[in-house]
Amino acid sequence: MKLTHLFFVFFSVLLAACDAPVDQKMISTVPASAQQFSEAQKAAAVCGRHAPNWVAASQSLKSIGYHETEDPRLDSIQKSQRAVILEKTGTDVVVLLGASGGEGACIVGLEGMTPQQSFELAKPWVKTFGVRTNAERGQGLAKNAVEAWGTIEENRIVYIAAFKTWDVLDVPGAAARLLYIQK
Repeated sequence: MKLTHLFFVFFSVLLAACDAPVDQKMISTVPASAQQFSEAQKAAAVCGRHAPNWVAASQSLKSIGYHETEDPRLDSIQKSQRAVILEKTGTDVVVLLGASGGEGACIVGLEGMTPQQSFELAKPWVKTFGVRTNAERGQGLAKNAVEAWGTIEENRIVYIAAFKTWDVLDVPGAAARLLYIQK
């Protein structure tokens, strides 16, 4: 078994072992507005287009009005995760970009987004990266996941998840994550 396959299996087992219960109060039952969801889709499209170049993704997001967070709570998260959190004034979209070595992620969250909307938000990434569902790969789902997809290829590992909630948000809402590991 290749080392990357072992890593992916280990990562999946570790995730399952640390799978905390979902706070039902943080699951949005009323969909985010079409305008807010459209803004989240634009941010997700930028991440999909630039992955795994998160610096380019950040620059592109800034060119369409995003800025680094000034929220003290988000700034604290940003520093602890060694990531960049971007927001766009007038929207409830929060984008977390993080990278270390050849590994990085883009998480697009939206206050008020329902789990179904997070699933829809992740679908273009699923198409772009040609991933398969966890069920198709013989994997389970974390309690907070609506769905998850992945692929292991010669030059990359891609893992995508649509979440019911996102602990970065302090109100009900959800997120989609694109994790990209370059070999």
